[in-house]
Amino acid sequence: MSLRFWPEGRARAVMAETPDAGHPLARLLDPRGVAVLGASRAPGKYGTILLTSLIEGGYRGGIYPVSPKSGDLLGHRFLSSLDEAQGPVDLALIVRPAPEVLPAVREVARRGIPFAIVYAAGFSEHGEEGRLLERTLVETARAGGTRLVGPNCMNIYSAPARLNLSAIPFRPGGLAFLSASGNLGFALGHEAGKHPAVGFSRFISAGNQADLALDDYLDYLRTDPATRAVLVFAEGFVRGRGPAFLETLTRTAAEKPVLLLRGARTREGQGTALSHTGALAGASEAARQGLEQAGAVLLDRADEALAVARAFLESPLPAGPRAALVGEGGGHATLLSDAAVEAGLRLETLPDPLVAALREQLPPFAAILTNPVEFAGKSEYDPRVYEKVLGPVLGWSGCDLAILFGGYALYDEALADFLGRSRRETGKPILIHDLYADEDRPAFGPLRDRGLPLFASAELAARAAGALARGGRARSRARRALAWRRQGREPSPSGASADPGTPLPGDLRAALVAARGRVERALSEADAAALVAHFGVPVLPATLARGEEEALRAAQTLGYPVVLKAHAASLVHKSAAGGVHLDLRTSEEVLRAWRAASRLTRGAETRLTPYRPGGVETITGARRDPQFGPLLLFGAGGILAELAADRALRTLPCPPEEIEEMVADTRVSRLLAGARGGAGVEAGAITAVLAALGRLLLALPEVSDVEVNPLRCAADGVVALDARVLVLP
Repeated sequence: MSLRFWPEGRARAVMAETPDAGHPLARLLDPRGVAVLGASRAPGKYGTILLTSLIEGGYRGGIYPVSPKSGDLLGHRFLSSLDEAQGPVDLALIVRPAPEVLPAVREVARRGIPFAIVYAAGFSEHGEEGRLLERTLVETARAGGTRLVGPNCMNIYSAPARLNLSAIPFRPGGLAFLSASGNLGFALGHEAGKHPAVGFSRFISAGNQADLALDDYLDYLRTDPATRAVLVFAEGFVRGRGPAFLETLTRTAAEKPVLLLRGARTREGQGTALSHTGALAGASEAARQGLEQAGAVLLDRADEALAVARAFLESPLPAGPRAALVGEGGGHATLLSDAAVEAGLRLETLPDPLVAALREQLPPFAAILTNPVEFAGKSEYDPRVYEKVLGPVLGWSGCDLAILFGGYALYDEALADFLGRSRRETGKPILIHDLYADEDRPAFGPLRDRGLPLFASAELAARAAGALARGGRARSRARRALAWRRQGREPSPSGASADPGTPLPGDLRAALVAARGRVERALSEADAAALVAHFGVPVLPATLARGEEEALRAAQTLGYPVVLKAHAASLVHKSAAGGVHLDLRTSEEVLRAWRAASRLTRGAETRLTPYRPGGVETITGARRDPQFGPLLLFGAGGILAELAADRALRTLPCPPEEIEEMVADTRVSRLLAGARGGAGVEAGAITAVLAALGRLLLALPEVSDVEVNPLRCAADGVVALDARVLVLP
């Protein structure tokens, strides 16, 4: 590993050609010595709690309590300053109120201690004065080579180092938890007591992320051999760090599952996040789709996070979302079917020969046999029915994973061995719903010994299975993205990448410069159309007209019917202002439209194009998101685009397959494919437009937003009916 300093001045770890001794954050999670600045022996004081946790938790490195007051705690004498520490110190715990933190950071930096945790609140989450103080902390720390955790954070836990700076008795295991909230870490740590199969490798409370941010910690966890899966709680991202997090997320998700519990999904939640840690939450839909594209498995409920994480720790990732449901109880079969579909799983119908074979193993009155398969009570007296039914079902190509439902704690070693062996040989997850799973029954021992996840709720089992299926897709997407980058497919004519193509003509370059001087920061429609056409978007022939006679000649040349629009860079939303006149078939109609439009533009230009009715109207665009950087957009378009709320997003650059899939993710794609007997639209024409808009945004850093709405899509091709381009100030 090596450190690379990015433009914002933060150091982060990236893969080098030849790995060196360790990760840049290794000494944070495995320090040779820990100093507590603000150590205390008073009961209830945080300095007392931290010092006690270090000593009683079995930490094997040096422990150096620092306090202006003499004394000791559990045999460790208080030092008057860091200079009295006799051994190496890699981590300083700064337990001081906000006004006293800066001198402590200055002392830590002077000693060249590589890491410090700042616990106090009262920084960027408290307004401009707090932000200034926070920046000063970071600058002071960097001057001495010190990296800061926090401020406004709780603690870290590192199982391999036996370093527990919390009051929670974390159970060691393979799950790492990275959180913007320390209290949520405490809550999940306590809840883990209900999940014997869930243990933690690391816990990191990131706080305000003034220096070290979520992507830095996630990169460490990616390389951590003690971590098999990562759970992240994120309310938002420090400004400018969203793209770095997505990049690190993709590299991590290609190797191990990353579950992301996402806060700030609503406007109200975003306001709370800002006041909590000062993090800027992205627009909910952009965040959801961008994180999923990068490889995250999104979770919405904290109370289910550990149960779902247990499934990831104990199960292989499935090849797809096709689930087979096998077990006892017609009611359970119905509810589980609903829950499975709602969780994004697919229930394929078993083929007739397989149904016939299963029927021979079940009572003659068994009625539910085509998926779900219901035992009709046979498992209560014959545990071998699982092997007779589940074996053939797991061998069926329509099954990617199985959920056993309605169990009654009737398992033995032979059945557990069969289930474990079947999962290992097929590579298909097996999740078990049992009515008594919350109880400590001997029958569950053989299952837990083999890492077979148990659930007392059939619905929760379905949601965990759905998360596993999303995890399988997430890993595939992450590996595909990394392979695309490694193969040098940027720039690519089919993918959205930074390919400027031929140089911009001088008039378009001048138009971009002129737009920066306008309040609206918009190009005129004519310039916007010319710009998107330069990058390969089909546009209509058009003529500008300054007077009635010019408008009539333009209509005659273009051929009736025509569209006439008011044309001014200041008129960004022409339809809402009444500046768009469609299907003009006579000279009288053109004159009336020109007079109405000229009143909006005070006699300035109008723009005429041929009228193209029919087809499916879509919206295509690209913009710079303040959290995640360049984004590509596709969905239902026209004047009802916002009401339709049918949009797919992708972060840029991205492989061509992502662009194809984003079109398929929308409801309007069914119309494009020729639903209701209509002629289909060639999908490649739409993806070519999206790729062109992506290239435009990546090639022109001064452009903030480019939109083609509507893009008319029909069997005879696609064409931009309107275009808008905005530039950065």
